[in-house]
Amino acid sequence: MDKIKRKLLGILYPKRTKCCICGREAREAVCSSCLSLLEYIEGRVCLKCGKGIEDEYDPSVCPDCKRENKNFDMAFSCFQYKDMGKTIVHKLKYENCKEISYTLGRLMYQKIVDEGIKLDAVVPVPIHESKKAIRGFNQAQLIAEEIAVGLGIPLWDCIIRTKATTDQFKLDKVSRSMNVHDAFCINVLYNNVSERNILLVDDVYTTGSTADECSRILRQQGVQRIFVITAATGSNT
Repeated sequence: MDKIKRKLLGILYPKRTKCCICGREAREAVCSSCLSLLEYIEGRVCLKCGKGIEDEYDPSVCPDCKRENKNFDMAFSCFQYKDMGKTIVHKLKYENCKEISYTLGRLMYQKIVDEGIKLDAVVPVPIHESKKAIRGFNQAQLIAEEIAVGLGIPLWDCIIRTKATTDQFKLDKVSRSMNVHDAFCINVLYNNVSERNILLVDDVYTTGSTADECSRILRQQGVQRIFVITAATGSNT
């Protein structure tokens, strides 16, 4: 009974907090005013990577995806990785604002619901243990946990990062692909992922190298379909 009372009180009198971005009072880690400054992905998008494409561009697949055969089926993102979008992601990853993961998870969950994708499990992109020791958490895992709860499906920690790679944002496109090659392996505890539909979760999609390499590992295990969801994405080249 006490638990029910506490839940009802939480609904009637929601806990107030401060926005991690502007410091104003808010109901969650990022206030509605800051969220309104995001450049959400709307209109035409590439049917492979989910990046926006200009209306006058004729094919429905962007130049990058036409040149490269990605191992995942489709990718989706919520907003552009610029201005407020970059600020929010950086606050989460580099300023220990872990609460932002819940806000991003909610946005990404809604994106997947809107797309109507049928999924069996949520898989976070892993970070290396050395980086996790410094940061204290894996932002993709926190976001993935929120999405999994919303969708009512399990979270599988089925990919392990075996190499401590250089941060991708420091590298050019070719170097990014080389940087993550053979940087992952399958977790042997998950030996029955074949014929499943997987949602791969990360914070940012730029060239897609990390998502592609993780997807390659999952394909080797017989995963049927792989969808990628990130909070932010870069612009098309």
